[in-house]
Amino acid sequence: MTREEKLFRRENEILTKYTDLIAKENSPEETSKALEKLTSKYGDLLLQTRFMTWVSGRLERKLQRTNRELINNNKKLQTTLDELTRAEATRSAYAIIYFIAIVLFVLEEFLVEPLITELGGNVGYGILIKLAIVLLLKLAENIIERKIRMNRKLMQRKSRQ
Repeated sequence: MTREEKLFRRENEILTKYTDLIAKENSPEETSKALEKLTSKYGDLLLQTRFMTWVSGRLERKLQRTNRELINNNKKLQTTLDELTRAEATRSAYAIIYFIAIVLFVLEEFLVEPLITELGGNVGYGILIKLAIVLLLKLAENIIERKIRMNRKLMQRKSRQ
């Protein structure tokens, strides 16, 4: 017997019994009693169906609520992960930029300052060069941060697969 047959065994027995009853010649009293029993059994079946539908509806609503919570939690986790990736990229970019800044300022002091002093000693040239270095460092920081962030996102996508 299959699982479905076991589940609906009682209903199938009732159907078979009353199908056989229809096939025979019956007196009006027998037909009336059979109709009463069939109506009673149908009422029981209807009550069971209504109860199962009510339980199913409750379970479906609970499942939908849980699904919405999971979707919201996934969005929060993704936002947190993006913020963490951005913070790590910023920190890495700062480390690289600070190293480059130190190298550039040292080179400026040893190579450019003596040249400025030979050409007339104008302090404004030194300040302009240092300002240009700072602006270039800020631009380089943004580029480096963006590249690091993209690399980390690619690594995260590969690790999910």
